[in-house]
Amino acid sequence: MPSPPKLRQLERRETDMVLRWKDDSEHTLTYVEMRYWCPCANCKPRREVASRAKALRDEIDRLRNEKPKAENVGGYGIRFTFNSGCNSGIWSTDRLHAIATGSPEPDSL
Repeated sequence: MPSPPKLRQLERRETDMVLRWKDDSEHTLTYVEMRYWCPCANCKPRREVASRAKALRDEIDRLRNEKPKAENVGGYGIRFTFNSGCNSGIWSTDRLHAIATGSPEPDSL
């Protein structure tokens, strides 16, 4: 599978963000969807069983859809800090691309 393009620009809006890639493609990703795919050691296992994944989705849907703070982490990922909910995950740009496009499955990264 080819590598995803490198992230050129991240535009954070009130309820979503626009990811612009160096191959000139562009994707919009909601913070709600991004939070569901949190890669941290607490959230990731909750998606492994359908009933727990549904509970995680419901929990995230109850949170306020808020614009997080964002900071680069080591040149490979981004930490998003929300006022509520989990703040432990670091999203690689490859993972953000997978979430936005649906391929590959984000937890495979």
